[in-house]
Amino acid sequence: MTPLVGTALAVLAVAAFAAPLLAERIGIPGAVLELVVGLALGWVLPGSTYASGTFIASLGALGFIILMFLVGVELDLRSIWKGSKRSIVAGVLLFAVSMAVSQLLLGSVLNASPFWVLCGAATSVGITAPVLYSQGILSSSFAKEVLLIGSVAEFIYIMALNFVAASSGHSLHTVAVSVGMRTSALVLLTVAVSIIIRRLRNHIPHHFQRYFRRDDPLELGLRGTFALLFFFVAGTSFINIPDVLGALMAGIIFRTVMGNAKAIVERLTSVANSFFIPLFFLSVGLQTPLHLSILGLLPLIGLVIVVLFLPRLLLIPYLMWRGFAFRLSAAGSMLLMAPLTLLITTAELGKAAGILSPRTGAAMILTATLSALVFPVLGKRLLLSEARSTEPAGGDVSTG
Repeated sequence: MTPLVGTALAVLAVAAFAAPLLAERIGIPGAVLELVVGLALGWVLPGSTYASGTFIASLGALGFIILMFLVGVELDLRSIWKGSKRSIVAGVLLFAVSMAVSQLLLGSVLNASPFWVLCGAATSVGITAPVLYSQGILSSSFAKEVLLIGSVAEFIYIMALNFVAASSGHSLHTVAVSVGMRTSALVLLTVAVSIIIRRLRNHIPHHFQRYFRRDDPLELGLRGTFALLFFFVAGTSFINIPDVLGALMAGIIFRTVMGNAKAIVERLTSVANSFFIPLFFLSVGLQTPLHLSILGLLPLIGLVIVVLFLPRLLLIPYLMWRGFAFRLSAAGSMLLMAPLTLLITTAELGKAAGILSPRTGAAMILTATLSALVFPVLGKRLLLSEARSTEPAGGDVSTG
């Protein structure tokens, strides 16, 4: 390691340590501040230390893969399937209405590309869950309702993202054949991996018991989880599926086959959140060129934020109909307006596929940053306001 790279890593490690502490004091999500700090450090650190293909960029890419795996673990398809049918329908309708509004305002008015139109339908739970957890209401009926709606819309978005990425520069027939072949190959790979895991569990059950233990000195459960993750990432790369989507599917398989292995998920989350995921957000900021040329895209950025805002307001009357207070309902609507992870994923896939230029990719990341700076803060303030209003009467924000 050269002194220059070592110095850059030291600076980023200090930033990863300080950013969440500062974020707590000013009331914004830690990942958002890490992204902003990365944008600022891009003017200071030499580009040769974090350019694509360098050591630091590779560590950031690893953090992205682990992040997408954890997103997949959060997408509990069994819970979605067994969840409230009203919430599932609400999630589907939220995505459909958002896409319709996005197509009208972005596609028709600005003639934006399909990647940008899809961005208007992004609804991520990556910021929603931590905010609800910080307020102590993650296990409430309100939180479960909001997270289920967001998870359904997020799952549909990810499937649509794969389709849009495959459709660039190809005819509809070619895309249909390509997506069909990829989907079939993905199903076969998923079935094969699931069968292998289940057979291994039957043949060496004593090793798999370590997945559910917190005191294994060899950390075999954690090693096996990384093996599953990178085996699936390698497998999906052979069938021409982006590695980040492969990591997402690995997380879904882990949750489906292994169940809610809290001990492993907690340790993996600890490893990821201590360095790799913060380094990813910092490196995204570092590699985002905020030049004056982006000013020409400000109308597009502003309109995307409007599209993220308007359709989700429809959740307010729905949540009130479900029995929650107005401020709670408005908070849930606001929290689902900040799809930081999904917009960054879209930007990264678009740049990797050559669909988005560095300029438009930077504009998409700036959109993600601005939405995450505004909407979660407003949602958190509404939650705090609701908590204060119910406290004297002994009310419970979980029931609305």
